[in-house]
Amino acid sequence: MPYLDSSSFLTIFVSAALVILFGTAYAGTFTLVKIERLREYMMPLAYAFWALQTYSLWVLSVSIKSDPFTLKVLMAAMVGYLIFPHIVYFLVVRTHAACESPDSH
Repeated sequence: MPYLDSSSFLTIFVSAALVILFGTAYAGTFTLVKIERLREYMMPLAYAFWALQTYSLWVLSVSIKSDPFTLKVLMAAMVGYLIFPHIVYFLVVRTHAACESPDSH
């Protein structure tokens, strides 16, 4: 791993913290909209949190001098993080529908 100069410590620390905070905000906002605790018009806010998380991860990976392959893998993981809650919600809805149908008993 390449040498990291101490002047980039604050950038690394803040961007790493923002990855966690924005990721939590994305998952939380997405969930609250899906369970109807927040109105549907708040969903773009969840996607904005995801975009900010992705940018923070990009800044972090550049700050720690990740190689280009690692950066591509991290960005692919962020696409997965965008899609995964949709899949989970779809499965939960389908499971509840199957368990609550009259044919299931």
